[in-house]
Amino acid sequence: MGSAYSVTCCESDRRTTLACCGNPRPPAVAGPRPLCNIRRDGSVNNRFRRYLAAASAGVAWASASAQSDGGRGLMFDAFQRFSYESNLYRLPDGARPARGARSDLLSLTRLGASYGRPIGLQDVSVAVGLSATRYRESDHLDFDGVDADARWKWTVGRAWHGHLLAMQSQSLSGFDDFSGDERSVNTYRRLEFAGDRAITPRWFVGAGASHTDSEYSDDTRPDADYRARGLSLRGGYRRRDGERIVASIGRTRGEYPNRSASRFTDREYRQTDYRVSGSWSPTGITRLSGYLGYVTRRYEFADNRDFQGAVGRIEMTWQAGGKLSIGAHLRRELGAREDLVDNYVVTEAVALRPSWRVSDKLELASEFEYRRRDFGGDPGFLAEAESDRSENQTRIGLSAGYRYSRSLGFNASLGWEARNADSESREFEATTASVSANLRF
Repeated sequence: MGSAYSVTCCESDRRTTLACCGNPRPPAVAGPRPLCNIRRDGSVNNRFRRYLAAASAGVAWASASAQSDGGRGLMFDAFQRFSYESNLYRLPDGARPARGARSDLLSLTRLGASYGRPIGLQDVSVAVGLSATRYRESDHLDFDGVDADARWKWTVGRAWHGHLLAMQSQSLSGFDDFSGDERSVNTYRRLEFAGDRAITPRWFVGAGASHTDSEYSDDTRPDADYRARGLSLRGGYRRRDGERIVASIGRTRGEYPNRSASRFTDREYRQTDYRVSGSWSPTGITRLSGYLGYVTRRYEFADNRDFQGAVGRIEMTWQAGGKLSIGAHLRRELGAREDLVDNYVVTEAVALRPSWRVSDKLELASEFEYRRRDFGGDPGFLAEAESDRSENQTRIGLSAGYRYSRSLGFNASLGWEARNADSESREFEATTASVSANLRF
């Protein structure tokens, strides 16, 4: 497992500190002179005194702002997780990877900062995080990522409300769907704007636009890179308790720029979504939320890949007792992002998650999910002869979370998953275990 190094921010140049946080390596000896230079008589120089005083005042102001705003203001967080993977490359029984090891230990370190504050009627927030993932055996998979998220919840007068967001996330592509042992980092970016206008105290109409971009590093999976642009119209009703019911229609144009345009490949598509979404609390201990809709997707050349059908996702939370709560969801989605970043696959799944709050600090939970995926359209990583098929996958997990304080928490989890497929080469079983800690201040 790779080593991680840390530098105390108040005792070194800021550029050195950020480099170590984003790319774990020991700080170089050569470079700018430290700000905390010590004079021969042993006293700290005036420059460092001013720097330390300004930093102390800034931290004190940020802490006071966060407390007065219920967690808003300037916040920092640090996350560390150690994991074990019994089948890192999701290989069938008896298969060995070309390099690295079938099982491995890995470390994920993340440092982040966020700031949020209302400015008049506006609410602005921004967050950024640097992550470093290191493997003990398969060190060719090591990578550093940058996540960023900026949001503006805007208001104009009493009638106009909406949001503008820009985000980026970077993650190592898993081996559930892509065979091989190469490192492929996915960078996902999204820009979104939405606005609503109240036409009565309860009814409203609105529109939105979005641009999504997904690409893989070093041309590792060029056929899976894609871009999408979307427009939507909506209208809805807002109840007095704040819950809403919204009807919308959306139009998306997607493109896989590195694919050829023919009847056997899906370079461009147009998708129309009709949906009704909302939330409802039939009782004081039960809450339902989600959407129901209908989707049509049409390809310019590969009309044999066209899709139309019902989609939806319903989530339920039930407070069964004082300490027992049960969460569940049922979904049928086209190219769900949690399953595949950017491909056409119809996923049907059901999940159950009971949790028991042992005390104010300790919570135990379990999770079961069964899902079926239909590859009726080419998802980009299968040969033409294999594209018309389906597979089933089961996941079972146990977890325990301990909240030591409002700022510090710990978690441990154990999981097992297995996939049954038409092709034996895509079947696998895997066990994962992890422990983690999170600090936020």
